[in-house]
Amino acid sequence: MDKKYQLKRKHHHIWAHYLKHWSLDDLNVWYTSKKGNFCCDSVYGLAAERDFYKINFLDDEDIRFIRGFSSLSPVELREVHDDYLKDFYIASMAAKLTETVKPPEQIKQNLDAFQHNVLENLHGSHESDVVEILACLNRGDISILETPKSRVKFKQFFAMQMTRTRSFKKMAMSSVNRESFERYPNPPFSFEKHSQLWEKNWWFLSYMFGMNIGSNLTATRHSDKHVLLINETSEPFITSDNPIINVHESLKNIPKGQAPEYMDAYYPLSPKYAYMINNSDRYPSGKASITRDEALKFNIEMAAKADEHVFARTEAQLKEVKRLRKQRSQMV
Repeated sequence: MDKKYQLKRKHHHIWAHYLKHWSLDDLNVWYTSKKGNFCCDSVYGLAAERDFYKINFLDDEDIRFIRGFSSLSPVELREVHDDYLKDFYIASMAAKLTETVKPPEQIKQNLDAFQHNVLENLHGSHESDVVEILACLNRGDISILETPKSRVKFKQFFAMQMTRTRSFKKMAMSSVNRESFERYPNPPFSFEKHSQLWEKNWWFLSYMFGMNIGSNLTATRHSDKHVLLINETSEPFITSDNPIINVHESLKNIPKGQAPEYMDAYYPLSPKYAYMINNSDRYPSGKASITRDEALKFNIEMAAKADEHVFARTEAQLKEVKRLRKQRSQMV
């Protein structure tokens, strides 16, 4: 089969290249399994789900539903959303035709490949955009972010790492329950229909939310603090299948289920480096060396907010973080 028709079914919501930073042999990494066991396996089989990014073809109802969310965005972003929607809608109309007219095999293969591969490819393009940037940051060099083009690419990538994960999907899905839904006057859909459309169109919404967050990070660049954390302690950074977490101090006082007003976004890049985009003055912009206690606190928060998997360089560190998490939870 022609390579362009090969279906990508194993969709990674965490970049395998990223996980390699926690590998001692450039392939295998220690992690906690879904059942809480400690395992060591290839990065290429982890944090992946079959057809996680497979798109659903759109009908008029889907378009109306998506545009309802898009309408809350600034006009320039709505135009970008619409450009993507038009492309997907054209493909959807072509797919609908194949239900009534048997298409040539080549057209069917094209549509199948589009449905399985297009979103995975979009995320892959964001990853490719930042390979050099991440390599520089993992050498402690932040000068690459001095150019506007690099900054925009990095912020868009950063945002997509927040919204592309299974953890973000679960959080978003759980944020709308019947009680909160019924507070809205004259909703265009019933709660049951809204839930169905939310699930069906999540593939597009998650990408759209990523675009919005990336744009917002650019808009707030002068007020946010951008800092590269340097960890030269005996407590290397760990990561998880929810690699960007909000560690703002105000979260301690927010009732469960309420959206936070502020964000200190923490993203470990490797055992030695992490990047933060902060609303607070926790660290000044630039570079900051941290203490072992700070690294340990970040690691415990990262493990606590993982979906299923926590990743580290050694089994011993995974065990120690798990022990400390349990110890601290008993103290609360």
